[in-house]
Amino acid sequence: MKFILVLQICSAVYQQCSDPYPHFDPYNTFYDCASAGYLNAITINQELGMHEVTKGKIMVNFKCEKISDS
Repeated sequence: MKFILVLQICSAVYQQCSDPYPHFDPYNTFYDCASAGYLNAITINQELGMHEVTKGKIMVNFKCEKISDS
């Protein structure tokens, strides 16, 4: 079973989220996908910077979707 990571950036201030952004490179395990989700969330948070994250109350959401192995 393989998984793809789907990220979404949301603002609690504006009560809006970006369109889901799937990463189509598959992960072999849920653990690998979830780990990549956390690492990507940290990177996005750091790239936006403290001011933007605080101002927009930005949160990065992610999920790992199961895909077929075929």
